[in-house]
Amino acid sequence: MSEVVATKPNMSKVILERLESLEDLPHFPEALIKLERILVLDDNVNVDEIVQLVSQDSRLVAGLIGVVNTPKYTTGTRITDLNSAVVRVGLKDVRLMAHAINYKSSFKRKPPFSETRFINHALLSAFIAQGLAKFLKINSGDAFLCGLMRDIGIYLLATEDREGYLKVIKLTGYDIAKLIHAEVTVFGTQHAMMSARLLQQWGFPEEIILGIAHHHSPDKAPVKFQSYAYLTYLAEQAVFRIGIDNGIADLSDDDQEAPSLPLLGALKHVGLTLEAYDELISKAYAEAEEVGLHN
Repeated sequence: MSEVVATKPNMSKVILERLESLEDLPHFPEALIKLERILVLDDNVNVDEIVQLVSQDSRLVAGLIGVVNTPKYTTGTRITDLNSAVVRVGLKDVRLMAHAINYKSSFKRKPPFSETRFINHALLSAFIAQGLAKFLKINSGDAFLCGLMRDIGIYLLATEDREGYLKVIKLTGYDIAKLIHAEVTVFGTQHAMMSARLLQQWGFPEEIILGIAHHHSPDKAPVKFQSYAYLTYLAEQAVFRIGIDNGIADLSDDDQEAPSLPLLGALKHVGLTLEAYDELISKAYAEAEEVGLHN
């Protein structure tokens, strides 16, 4: 693992170890780990292998059958068996949908903020990141995971100390630009680092880990990983831009009225106009609605 993560303050590692000892870490099912390895590493995987893996987790089974009967995939005939669901969704989308379904059901405790808005924000960010992937020449599946997993560290900090995270929310004044400083003030670490450490523990690719670790300051990411950091930042900002907060903070009034300089700088860096960015956001939102995962 890059020293960029390893040399950060150890507070994030201490918190993760404490949560693990209390069995409070989000669950990452063995079936999903195996699915990830097969779909990423094997180009010749067959449907039967995928069905066998997914069938080991009842949440994934129910979720995929639910997804396949949404407007994006349905042909008018309701599908009730897993094999048909996997065939209809396709192997590429099975990977993404399985991660999204697991994310929605992985939190053991209720956080001191709106869980619905938090998860909604993460899922929409994932769809937007997937849409941004081609502009940054990033694998669309990895992009989806950057958008989905970037803020899981918020949940970890809130699980570690509920009252402490309420202090964070108060310190931000509901301004997302103040979130990192508020978290460091209260916890001695911040959510992007917590997210990165958890994904490192789960064995995620280095590009995703470092992209998430630096998504609040993508210009400071190592050059090799800057495209992932910019993508993750732009995916997050996009959801705020369409008026959807994450239950913790939102854009400031000024940034809601006009794009911030950091946002405009990031768009310039990746070669996107503001108009093209907004069009991409609109398409991604429509796709998320079709699949029904953000409801």
